Amino acid sequence: MNLRRFRFYTALYAGKLVYYLMKILNLDATTFPGKVALNIYPDFLKEISSKIKTRILVTGTNGKTTTNNLINYVIKRKGYRVIGNLEGANLKSGIATSYVKNSGIFDFATFEVDEGIFPYVYEDLSPHYVVITNFFRDQLDRYGEIDITVNKILNCLKENTILVLNADDPFVARFSKLPNKKFFFGIGTKIREGVEEIKESIYCPICGRKLNYDFFNYSQLGKYSCKCGFKNPDYDFYISSAIFNKEWNTEIFEKGEKYNLTFKYPGVYNLYNVLSAYSLLRVLNFDPLEISKFISEFEFRLGRLEKFIYKGFERILVLVKNPAGYNQVLDTIKDDKENKVLLLILNDNIADGRDVSWIWDVDFEKIKDLGEIQKIVVSGTRGEDLLVRLKYAEVPLEKVHLERDLKKAIDYSISFPYKTYILPTYTALFRSRKILMRKVKNGA
Repeated sequence: MNLRRFRFYTALYAGKLVYYLMKILNLDATTFPGKVALNIYPDFLKEISSKIKTRILVTGTNGKTTTNNLINYVIKRKGYRVIGNLEGANLKSGIATSYVKNSGIFDFATFEVDEGIFPYVYEDLSPHYVVITNFFRDQLDRYGEIDITVNKILNCLKENTILVLNADDPFVARFSKLPNKKFFFGIGTKIREGVEEIKESIYCPICGRKLNYDFFNYSQLGKYSCKCGFKNPDYDFYISSAIFNKEWNTEIFEKGEKYNLTFKYPGVYNLYNVLSAYSLLRVLNFDPLEISKFISEFEFRLGRLEKFIYKGFERILVLVKNPAGYNQVLDTIKDDKENKVLLLILNDNIADGRDVSWIWDVDFEKIKDLGEIQKIVVSGTRGEDLLVRLKYAEVPLEKVHLERDLKKAIDYSISFPYKTYILPTYTALFRSRKILMRKVKNGA
């Protein structure tokens, strides 16, 4: 055995030992086992790439986890051996951990990758396909402006990588200049009225003029053009109509053919998530009817509209991490006409981003007059900041309750005989989920 193989297998089995010890101790084992493996053998990811026939990376700001899970689920349902970081741990340590847990030879790998470290993972894994969902401000204290992140990804891509790209995002449309084989997806019609006016950018990345928009569907995502010729790239896959009535009923067009697709989760952002997964799977030449069938069966989890039933009422867990995604979640809540309680949790740990000024770009004003909201509970390390933001949004403060302790906040919010929406930032997500799962299991 040569030195490289020796170091790889030493790293692998050290990681496995750590993983099993952490599981025995009931600790979160989504990243640390991979960190151990990478410390022993820094080229660990390069080594595993040779053990995976087809490698797929999903990056962007919002929708990575859902898109990655959808792709992985359909591939698995087709009977292939597939690996992925399905719990959303999207740094190098999380990707390494996914292999430490399930080592072997695979037909496919689907890995979501944090956009800030994408070039480093790309270099190690040499993927065959890359899906790019969108770009929004996300943890400015870590990554700076969006242009910096976009340029780093643009500059690292090699010509032999096949790209699946969101044509409705001007930032992603910049990748159309690359010589790579490219497939574009988008929504060819306006889905809803009253889309919030806070956009990441409405200026042309080519000439700097203000873009002309026919419509917006989600932050800066929509139908746009510029006098210099910059516009949405032509769609290879697009949604021509979408109606939500307890579930989405959509029509997807590709190459002159039309396919119907239904799925149960609300929000325009989920239309984009499903369409991005569908597009990649069609590029892989999977049958469109089978894709539609499997997507309709898919159950979201891990805090992406994840539902728990407690004392006869739905308790819905939804990760929020930036203005664009938060506004989409608030639109979903606004469309839900049932009586409800909201629990808003804001942390400022490293993984959340220390700078929480982004909450001032969240359109909380849209919920200030919603009579269906019976109570709003705020919590987290920066719960007071949320309280101030709600005050300036003119949300009636008699409806708002501050509870700094997370468990007490959850207990209080689910004590009401109404549906509860729980909106945590990243570092509050998994603890919130554990508390909810324990409450459901114990029934009290």
